[in-house]
Amino acid sequence: MDGPRQERKQQKRREALERSLAGPGAPAEDLAFHDHGDLVRGLAEALERQGLPEAFLALARHMEEDREHWLRRLERIEAEPPLRARRAELDRDYLEVFCAHFARWGAAGVQGERLAEIEAGLALAALRGAERLWLRGQGRPVLPVLVQEALAVLWPALYAHARRHQR
Repeated sequence: MDGPRQERKQQKRREALERSLAGPGAPAEDLAFHDHGDLVRGLAEALERQGLPEAFLALARHMEEDREHWLRRLERIEAEPPLRARRAELDRDYLEVFCAHFARWGAAGVQGERLAEIEAGLALAALRGAERLWLRGQGRPVLPVLVQEALAVLWPALYAHARRHQR
């Protein structure tokens, strides 16, 4: 019974977001980031179970499934400075998740903490870079391809992490 109710609730949220993204003057900040907590939790769970590449690809596939919605959403965020600023604030949640992930697999102590922060920043930059290319290309190439390309560039910087993760 919760399934259909949850689906209706999600559909209502999506419709409200679509209306806000389509027209000016809507309370865009609340609606543009209404699912932020769910996305962060989902990414954290995927990181724990599957590691960075699969977590990134799962997020990319999620966004690609509803491509038009996400492209409009990202376009609006990029066009409005208050939304860009809010997204930058919310990105701290992603950084915390990535940092915790890298710290689990990295060196102990202060140096390990510093490296985890650097790796987290690189990971987020790769993800956001892929999203910008996706937006600029109006959905082409597909986001999972762009994420794979970003990971291919990023992975040498994370080689030590990858080696530790495979033990």
